[in-house]
Amino acid sequence: MIEKLKIRCANPADSDELLAVRRDAIMALAEEYGHVAAERWASGAPADRATRAIATNSVWVTECDSMVIGWVEVSGATIEGLYVSSAAARQGVGSSLLAHAERQIHATGASVAYLDASPNAEAFYERRGYKRVGAVKANNSIPMSKRLDVSAA
Repeated sequence: MIEKLKIRCANPADSDELLAVRRDAIMALAEEYGHVAAERWASGAPADRATRAIATNSVWVTECDSMVIGWVEVSGATIEGLYVSSAAARQGVGSSLLAHAERQIHATGASVAYLDASPNAEAFYERRGYKRVGAVKANNSIPMSKRLDVSAA
């Protein structure tokens, strides 16, 4: 677990850092997906992806020593994306961001959180209580959901 983590709301000035974290997180999967497939995925988002997310949805970042090392985007009861830099992977950053997103979703009155997991992230979400709720989609994402209980608030 990384010490001195801070979760805060994202602001438009964070956009470039968010895109860099997203790209880094995806490219770290190049061995698993193949470099070409990882590059296609990493480059597939529009240049204004983070800017639009911040403007239209709820986005939180995790900082360590004032550096953005992860972020999560929520729209309604749906987690639209969760990315952690490769240097901070497997150190509790993703779990902290996910728990934060779940608390925020629960605070809006929703009792279920939804997301589409990439194949590499399915086990991560399953360990945190998410279950498959449908067939794998054309883009290979896996629809999942989790019932949010009172302890999530």
